[in-house]
Amino acid sequence: MIHTKIEKLMRYLRGEVCPGIEAFLKTISADMADGEYEILGTEAFARVQTYDTVSPEEGRIEAHDVYADIQGTICGAEGISVYDRECLRPSEPYNEGKDVQHYGPDGAVPLARISNLPGYATVLLPRDAHRPKERAGDIKEVKKFVIKVKAGYVDGL
Repeated sequence: MIHTKIEKLMRYLRGEVCPGIEAFLKTISADMADGEYEILGTEAFARVQTYDTVSPEEGRIEAHDVYADIQGTICGAEGISVYDRECLRPSEPYNEGKDVQHYGPDGAVPLARISNLPGYATVLLPRDAHRPKERAGDIKEVKKFVIKVKAGYVDGL
């Protein structure tokens, strides 16, 4: 996991996805429509989502095999708990089409909990199981982006 200011994010990325990710980051605004945004085909793409956050007990722990997530908040705030994937038990089979493995909580204790606030981003690597959508303080709604980038473009793998 990497947690950094958005303006420092590019130091953790490499390769042909960088210009597209930089260009996408420059377009982010509060009035941006929810939906999917192309960056570089299947190598990198983004989603913008708006939703109500929930208590940790209501969230789902997930991890990915192919893509790293770059999650950032546009408006509001969101908590993200991060777990050691090897210490969790899958709650259902891996969904290859969606590149997602869900895990049951089974008493899992997070290694860290991040509050994603506007201006910051969290990079979640395939080894980082995570539970997004957690309520941060009294803030109930979040508008966020998730950049899905093939893990090989993230330094440190």
